[in-house]
Amino acid sequence: MCRIFAVRASTPVSVRPAFDGLRKLAAEHKDGWGIAAFSGGEKRIETSVHSAELCQKFDRHGDLATQAMMVHIRLASVGTVSEKNTHPFHAGRWVFMHNGTLKHFDRARARFEAEISPEIRAELRGETDSERCFALFRTYLGARTDTESVKAALARTFRTAERICDDASDGKRSAMNFLVSDGVRMFATRRDRTLSVLAQPDLAAIASVELLPGHTWREVPDDTLVTIDEQLAVSLQPIPT
Repeated sequence: MCRIFAVRASTPVSVRPAFDGLRKLAAEHKDGWGIAAFSGGEKRIETSVHSAELCQKFDRHGDLATQAMMVHIRLASVGTVSEKNTHPFHAGRWVFMHNGTLKHFDRARARFEAEISPEIRAELRGETDSERCFALFRTYLGARTDTESVKAALARTFRTAERICDDASDGKRSAMNFLVSDGVRMFATRRDRTLSVLAQPDLAAIASVELLPGHTWREVPDDTLVTIDEQLAVSLQPIPT
């Protein structure tokens, strides 16, 4: 189990309240952290295997004002505590985080990896189910970048993981809060982990818990796909079967 936070804004906003909340949550979710910060079409990725609760490097990121950022704090389930297993995972324009666990992934790993294209499978570095979900998303998306194709690839990843891993666990549901972004748009799924969304004309956010006080958040229903588009418009839709 992990925790995720992502924000997009029309002008730079302080993320200090979110970071203070995440540091408290890291007392439990203690197995590392990762940040993707976007600016001017570029992305900066930073990760650590240290707990965010006591890490001054993590805390310093909370002093930033940003228009686009994703944050992950990890509680390891599949894979050891190591840099190669620390979120976010990234390739090309895309950055990916996962809060949850694919049920009995050890039983399903071979079937799951068989769905990933050979060239992307060869790039896998770590042991996690999460990195493989990102690889599968990239397999399904290919070179496409339009919003509908991204949504379709993420939904297909969700349903493939459901089919393979829930079958391997005798129908028990895998937890799949996925979050993927190119720094301009953000896409997320919710399944069996808490997730809320904030939608204002100048500010949009997705988080495991409501980390920006003073704003109105909305709980995302299970099996729902969330989109934050280029204009910060937020939409929710059931994940297609």
